[in-house]
Amino acid sequence: MELFLQLLPPRMRTALRRHSQMGELVEVVMDLGRKPLARFPSGDWVISQEPVMVGDLDHAISKVIDHLLCPNSAIRNRKLQIIGLTCRVGRAVSGSAEIIRDLVEGGGSILVIGPPGVGKTTLIREIARMLADVQLKRVVIVDTSNEIGGDGDVPHPGIGRARRMQVPNVDMQHNVMIEAVENHMPEVIIIDEIGTELEATAASTIAQRGVQLVGTAHGVTIESIMKNPSLQSLVGGIESVTLGDEEARRRKVQKTVLERKGPPTFACAVEMVSKTECRVHHKLEATVDAILAGKSPLFEVRKMDSKENNSGSPIQIAERDVLEGSSVTTLDDERSETQMVDESLGDTAVQKKTRITSKSNPASSKNSPVRVYIYKIFEADLLQVAKVMGLESQIDVTDDIGNAKAILALSSEMRQNPWIRSVAKFHQLPVFVIKSNTMAQMVKAVRMILGMEAFGPVWTDPLNGLTKDIEIEDDAPERKPSLEELDALEEVRMAIEYIVIPGGEPVELLPRCSEIVARQLELVESYQLSAEKSGTEMSSRLQILPQKLTKKASEVKQSRPDADPQQGLPSFVIGHGGTTVTRLPLLPE
Repeated sequence: MELFLQLLPPRMRTALRRHSQMGELVEVVMDLGRKPLARFPSGDWVISQEPVMVGDLDHAISKVIDHLLCPNSAIRNRKLQIIGLTCRVGRAVSGSAEIIRDLVEGGGSILVIGPPGVGKTTLIREIARMLADVQLKRVVIVDTSNEIGGDGDVPHPGIGRARRMQVPNVDMQHNVMIEAVENHMPEVIIIDEIGTELEATAASTIAQRGVQLVGTAHGVTIESIMKNPSLQSLVGGIESVTLGDEEARRRKVQKTVLERKGPPTFACAVEMVSKTECRVHHKLEATVDAILAGKSPLFEVRKMDSKENNSGSPIQIAERDVLEGSSVTTLDDERSETQMVDESLGDTAVQKKTRITSKSNPASSKNSPVRVYIYKIFEADLLQVAKVMGLESQIDVTDDIGNAKAILALSSEMRQNPWIRSVAKFHQLPVFVIKSNTMAQMVKAVRMILGMEAFGPVWTDPLNGLTKDIEIEDDAPERKPSLEELDALEEVRMAIEYIVIPGGEPVELLPRCSEIVARQLELVESYQLSAEKSGTEMSSRLQILPQKLTKKASEVKQSRPDADPQQGLPSFVIGHGGTTVTRLPLLPE
């Protein structure tokens, strides 16, 4: 910590030493012309009332110290001059890899998945030391941002005997990865933050050469990696396959299914839930196959003591639980969450169906987008759904809950973090809760946040300071669907979420009868996507297009009385000639 403080000007150094939580410092942020900030787990703290000057930045830049695990990240202007610095306090936590020691010693390639700040870099730093010092293997680290081995020419002792290759340019990471294998004869390659298609391809090439690979990727679960077109190759890739009649009957699935293109780059995967908890998928290929088949994958939950140990002694691992099923809420949890009713709301009030009044409706402001605070939901997923719906200009994501107009969170996270309701009640914000991180639920949540759809039986009254979660329920079917209808709807869902939206490619579905095609079309429209219909009355099919559903088409469907319900698709009038076509209109270029 004393070496880290040498990076800062004297006035900042003196102020930081007086802080009671100095030992928990995360990073220091210095932006030109602004007050310097120190970030702690409890929040940000202003170091000095004097704004950062050019001399302060030059002082920090000139103090790059070897053996110091505190990488500096710069913000530059258009002239490539440094106008901001993020000085992070890196910590080598001895024993942090004990939770997956068996995987490391097994010799298989390991993919570590988790959101930013969850401890992925700390974990693979300890893995590098364990492999180099304990297993006595030849380990090479491709350190793009100098977060694993620290700044300076001499790497931090936290990586042990492992060698470190720095990357001069971020765009060259995939070249350095290949160079490490070809020129330095490693037994293990460690890569932090695989984020592009070229880097994913390079990782696959390394795995094919018999080198153990340990890498990290940003995501929450393996399914988020599968939905990322740039990183799909890490899990083997995804393709649409048409089965024969006998094979489809044997598998009891529809004829068009999604399958892996090939073997995954990594043998197993570790999903980081927190710094002390992770989910281990021992066979990554089996997990991917289960998800593509619509089944619950088998994974193992591992936990260790909550206190981080910086003294060098190993951290003790607590019990391990093997669970079958994804990390999404169980049915019993969903029922209990739905049945929870705030005692401050009377029984009569809970049964009312109403919208938020125009005064509190976020969609009432047409000039500026609605700011939404999201918890445990990917910002990119929400904005992608809004873009498909054509509402990207009407909704925005904010990190400041005080400036938000609404809160969107997962129901499982709401149960584990009840403080969100208290903050929402204090700020008089409606809380929209989705049961799972699916695009269909996000579409409905966006419509409800913008006031385009009624809330349902649970309501909020911000004027009286009473706030209750607004559950985003799935649309209940009017009747029990048949097995053929379930297969058809599942075919639509998987085609949209794995091919149409991530890849931007159209998908042609299997031929169905007109009644089932109509139900498929309703599901397609719930994603705000367009579709084309072809074929005969008894054997028609849909082609899902990567184009948003126009407002005109939706209005025509609802208003035209001559639409044939058996046909599933209404007739549309195009131009002034009154020509009718039995398909959705295409969007202009």
